[in-house]
Amino acid sequence: MTEKNPFSLLDLLDVDPLEDNMFLGHRVDMPGPRVFGGQVLGQALMAASKTVAPEKLVHSSHNYFIRPGDNALPIHYQVWLDLDGRSFSNRRVVASQNGKPILNLTASFQAPEGGLHHQLDAPEIDGPDGLLNENELGEKYRGSLPDAVYEHLNHYRPIEVRPVDEAVHFLTIEPTTKQAMWFRAKESAGNNLALQRSILAYATDLALLSTCGRPHEVTWTQGNVRTASIDHALWIHTADVRTEEWLLYLMDSPWSGSARGLNRGSIYTQSGELVASVAQEGLMRIVE
Repeated sequence: MTEKNPFSLLDLLDVDPLEDNMFLGHRVDMPGPRVFGGQVLGQALMAASKTVAPEKLVHSSHNYFIRPGDNALPIHYQVWLDLDGRSFSNRRVVASQNGKPILNLTASFQAPEGGLHHQLDAPEIDGPDGLLNENELGEKYRGSLPDAVYEHLNHYRPIEVRPVDEAVHFLTIEPTTKQAMWFRAKESAGNNLALQRSILAYATDLALLSTCGRPHEVTWTQGNVRTASIDHALWIHTADVRTEEWLLYLMDSPWSGSARGLNRGSIYTQSGELVASVAQEGLMRIVE
């Protein structure tokens, strides 16, 4: 499978300053009419980061997806500078199109500081070597995929994803409340720590929502299922995030109901360091 329309994720997630703490997001042609939520989240974080002292790094971000973004339109990001303290800064960002908000973000930034440390250990899971990535799995299961899904997989994705046990988000598997995947960015942001965090935020939205469908053998590829992110929370635990290196994304879903599903994630390095924690609630509606 040859991916179409390659683009630079580094360029996509960077934003251009306009005036009065307003920024313009870059755009690329992607399949479907909607903007990928991780793109809006990553760009909003970059906009906020550009208004904060460089020694302060985002450690938490809380976000509401209000309206679906339109792939054909530019996205503007307005940043409010709510706090600049000695240790912490706080920012609010509204992403908008046609004068209407599509995402609200609140983020907290902290200067480097020591402290007590503990973490939950990573489970014993095979590394990424030898696992098939999404493109290879799409080719392997071509015969069971709808044409629209296969075509979607042909478009370039700047994050390589290797699902554990071939439990990729576009395939139905045995009912389970958990899933796991390895991922890494295809480009390196080097020592641009703000951009590294933006890429991480982008990646956290890639498969998390699909977790709440797993107990019900439901995937977004089915014609009678409507899914969308509602809110998304991200906590980053380490200063030196390296998204070009393999990261393990462990996901579980403790609950679903009322056409919504709750999903949680933990992200580890190959050496077992807990890099980030994620939580997301999303729409999961069965349509007759």
